[in-house]
Amino acid sequence: MDTDINRVVLWSAPRCLSSVFYRSIATLKKTKHFIELFSGAQYFGPDRRSDLYPSIQDSEIDLEGLSVKDLSYETMKKLLTADYSNVDLMFTKELAYCLPESMYQDMVTGRFSNFRHTFLIRDPERALYSNYKALSKHQFNDLYLDPPTGGFHELYKFYKFVKEKKGTTPVIVDAGDLQTYPDETMKVYCEAVGIPFDPKMTSWEPYSCPIAYKMWIDNWFDVLNQSSGFIKTKPGEQKPVPLHELPNEVVKRIENSRECYMEMKKECVKLLI
Repeated sequence: MDTDINRVVLWSAPRCLSSVFYRSIATLKKTKHFIELFSGAQYFGPDRRSDLYPSIQDSEIDLEGLSVKDLSYETMKKLLTADYSNVDLMFTKELAYCLPESMYQDMVTGRFSNFRHTFLIRDPERALYSNYKALSKHQFNDLYLDPPTGGFHELYKFYKFVKEKKGTTPVIVDAGDLQTYPDETMKVYCEAVGIPFDPKMTSWEPYSCPIAYKMWIDNWFDVLNQSSGFIKTKPGEQKPVPLHELPNEVVKRIENSRECYMEMKKECVKLLI
């Protein structure tokens, strides 16, 4: 593995603006970027752990020439640690709940020792409300949320593991800061992980991002492909989440996720504003 390549992973829970964060990083040159490799193993490959999505065909995959039978966790780890020519940065955004706890140790030792694990959080009210609405719209098996926990417990668990094993606090960004102060937030993030900041990282021309699993393009990435940058909001401008529209089970999961969010929020990057 080429140790000169800066290898950065952004871990998040669903609907925390991680895809637009990925789109921001994708504006940089000499970058090899992936999006949710472990989600492919979670939902489609031989190590499949969820039946949320139907099975897919080889023709529905656009990922380094891989077929469905190749979408294993071990293959995804090989993609992350492979050598890539003319590349300064290897970046991937991943959902923490798609990483089995049995793999935690692998992700911080050996060939992954030099990886920078970073985290993106969002107020659970906004994240889980958005996830519930999206799942309801696409009628995925009538599930309220995927994963059932909302994803914050797994995110917090892996964050604590990385912090303990590395002996330092990982970089954490709050999606609320990203929306209110996109330039300042991306500048601080980039400096913290050794990525050169470019103003184009917060404002870009719309284009269709290469998505490995084609069935997700219309379901989850249609808004991203039409975007031209972060949607900036003023402090306190966002409307309250209409919790009364949600089933009690979703509200309970929001409440159960809040402690994880608040503990990580304490360690968020400090903005220069």
